[in-house]
Amino acid sequence: MSYVLEAVEEYSKSRSGKHILRRIILLYIKDKGLIPISKARDRIAGVYEASKTYRRGSAKKYVVKMDHGDYLIDARFVKNFLGKVKGEVRIYNYKGELVYKAKYIDGEVRRSTGSEIYEWLLKIFFEQLKIPVKRWR
Repeated sequence: MSYVLEAVEEYSKSRSGKHILRRIILLYIKDKGLIPISKARDRIAGVYEASKTYRRGSAKKYVVKMDHGDYLIDARFVKNFLGKVKGEVRIYNYKGELVYKAKYIDGEVRRSTGSEIYEWLLKIFFEQLKIPVKRWR
């Protein structure tokens, strides 16, 4: 039995260029590991244009088919004019239920909600994207 989820991937900048938003969607599939949503062509049911947050850039909405044991990672990062990066990473199971949520502020990751069981998936996410993490809380 497969479930269908919607996820938005985005890259946009403000008019002044002082704020940059990046939203990344990754799928964890049992046999393949962690892969970007754009490369999971067999799992994509549809791709649509979505509204972006800032003036310049683009956003796409993906409709994804999920099987038992799959996870969807939705990460949203904003870089401000001082160069500080803040973000949030959410992990959804194959049913679309939020199982883990963490905040990222300048290299520090802090769990907000969810079980610590899913922290391994978060660590794989940061390692694969080479996002610097100074401290885990």
